[in-house]
Order: sequence, then C-alpha cells, then structure tokens
Amino acid sequence: MRGPNRRRDGVGTACGVVAGLVAAAFLTVTGVLAVKAWSVLDFAFLFDPSSRMADRTGIGPALAGTLWLAVLTAAFAFPVGVGTAVYLEEYASRGGAAAVVGKVAAHLAAVPPVVYGVAGLALFVRGLGMGPSLLAGGCTLAALALPTVIVTARTAIRAVPRGLREAAYGMGATRWQVVRGQVLPAAASGIVTGSCAGLTRAVGEAAPLLVLGAVSFMTFAPRSPADPLTSLPTQVFAWSARSQQDFAAAAAGAGVALLLVLLVVNLVALAVRRRLRGVST
Repeated sequence: MRGPNRRRDGVGTACGVVAGLVAAAFLTVTGVLAVKAWSVLDFAFLFDPSSRMADRTGIGPALAGTLWLAVLTAAFAFPVGVGTAVYLEEYASRGGAAAVVGKVAAHLAAVPPVVYGVAGLALFVRGLGMGPSLLAGGCTLAALALPTVIVTARTAIRAVPRGLREAAYGMGATRWQVVRGQVLPAAASGIVTGSCAGLTRAVGEAAPLLVLGAVSFMTFAPRSPADPLTSLPTQVFAWSARSQQDFAAAAAGAGVALLLVLLVVNLVALAVRRRLRGVST
C-alpha cells in the first residue's frame, strides 16, 4: 500500500510545484507590464478612444472589440463543437467518417493561427462579403477554437462511465434522454474547461485578426458585429511597433488589460465548473 500512496503523493507534489511555477510566471509577467504601464494606467485609459498622441490614447474601442469577439466566438464555437463531440461519441459508428473527422479535428488544433486568418480572409471577409468586421473576426476565431472544443469535449464525454449509460438504457430511456440527462451533466465540467481553453486561446490571438485587416485607430467603441474589427491583441501589436516610448507604455497597459480579461474568463469558467461538479454529484 505504501508504493501507490507514495506515487500518488509524488504526483500531487509535482502538480503543486507546476501550478506554483505557472502562477509565479503569470504574476511576474503581469507585474513587469504593470510597472511598464504605470504612467498610463488610470481609469480614463480603460474607456478613452485610441489617439495618435500617446498621452491621450486609450483602449476603450479595443476592449469593447475584445468583448464582442469573445461573445461571438463562444456563440459560434461552443454549440457546434459540443454538438459535434456528442454526435461522434454517442451516435456515429467508431470507424469510417467519424474516425476521420476526429483525426482531422485533432490535427486542426495544432494548425498555426495565421493559417486561420488567411482562410478567414478568403471565406468570411471576401467570399461572404463581411469585410474586416467583428463578425468576420468572430467567425475566424470560432474556427480557431472549434478543434480544441471538439477534442476536449470528446475526451470529457468518453470519460463518463459506461455503466451510467447502461443503467439509463435499462430504465427504458432513449438515446437522446441518456445523452441529455446523464452523459452531458456528468461531462459538463470537462466540457466547460476545454471550451474555456479554446476561447482564451482564440481571444488572445493577434495574427489571424491582423490578416483580416484589424484597425488600430478607432474613435468610437464598436456597438454591433458589423463595426470595424479591433481587439486588445492587435492594439498591443500596433503600439509595440511604434518607436515612441510612451506608446510602449500604452502597449504594456493594454497587455495588462488583456491578461485581466482572460483571467476573469478563466475564473468564471472555474466557478461554473465547480457548480456543475456539485450538481452532478
């Protein structure tokens, strides 16, 4: 009995060390950016529009654009990704087209984000006539997040014990009743975790949005998906490319804001995951 216990304690210690290192790295990066951006970090900086003068610029439009992109990405990627995972695991046969789709999704998760930007430029911006808008950016980021959502959701669904399904079938439940009432609630926490990972990865990307034609100078906050495409990552890139020192501080401030947005998204996902675990148990 000592061997398995010692091994389990060693794994727990290693996980704790890794988590501590990740937290330390996050705090270090955030601290460095905050020190760099100290001269521009104020309440007005969060809501002022961008300006060609570093001392008057703000991240209001970029912050609003990031929130729009997060909502659009989640609205497009989550239902399609989870629905695809449910179909592949619960309805499709183990071989044939389902196996091919699963392998393709796994490989697409490793494709560089700039490739999705090129595809989004051809399909959404030019092919469907959306132009460089928030809607085109949301569709592109949803395509970027979709493989991750599918792979993680399939893993969570596959981890549900087979006996849970068989017990429900033994009570006379249909396949959809089993999926809706047993499988999805049991796999919900894992699905939320994977979906959040795909969302944060997509929202933090700048390369695909730059390919789509994201703007770095806006005097108003976007109010609809048809407004011009802008986001915090592209704003950080645009300001970092300027030679003025004050714009470097502004880029650091935008970076801090982006980290805080992603942190809030992950904290919300963590709270939802804990609540779903409590409900499923």
